[in-house]
Amino acid sequence: MKTNRFEAAGLKCIEVVPGDAAGRELPLFIGLHGRGDRAESYIDLAPAVSDSKYRFIFPNAPLTVPGAYYEWFRLDTLDLTQGVKEARAMVSKLVTVLREKFQTPANRTVLGGFSQGGMATFEVGLRYPEKLAGLAVLSGILLADAPFTNLRRPADYYNQDRGDLTAVLAETAARQTPIFIAHGINDPVIPVIAGRAANQLLKEAGADVEYYEFPGGHEISLAELQQVKAFLQRVIS
Repeated sequence: MKTNRFEAAGLKCIEVVPGDAAGRELPLFIGLHGRGDRAESYIDLAPAVSDSKYRFIFPNAPLTVPGAYYEWFRLDTLDLTQGVKEARAMVSKLVTVLREKFQTPANRTVLGGFSQGGMATFEVGLRYPEKLAGLAVLSGILLADAPFTNLRRPADYYNQDRGDLTAVLAETAARQTPIFIAHGINDPVIPVIAGRAANQLLKEAGADVEYYEFPGGHEISLAELQQVKAFLQRVIS
């Protein structure tokens, strides 16, 4: 596979594609890194999913953290609403710009992310104006528009004022956008209850959800990537 670097929607991106990608129409997978990470960390993950079938794009988030790393929104406040909305607008624009750049329809585009990137995936994917081929959220959490008071008790969080989440869930269920959620059972950063709660909330709304747990922590495991691979094969025609 080969890599190319470019800028789109104001974000620096890395493209990972098969060596013979020129002139080929390839499905688009946009992968969002977690907080305190960067796009370069994800280059080697692409071949584990497929070395020939997809065009992978890994963008750097817009906000810097110490050590030349990035994040999608700040976590230094209990009320994440404004920062999340700004990240949502930026990532949504990025998806559209990339689709236009590579002439890829929405039904051939998958948005995915790990940790904070998974949160951004939920925020954008559930609200994107067109039905995407799928969403893949790894070790993330479904935020909703409400003050985030306790990361370790997401069940309490979901019982708060859900902001626009009720309407968003109804629209998601109507669209039947396929959603893949994976979470490590021993995750010490975002406890597995977050993945379970998101899965339950989406399923209760009638969304098309596939949920997977693995015996690990806050990480992207090889077994998890194999599940992502199967999910992509299912949702991209």
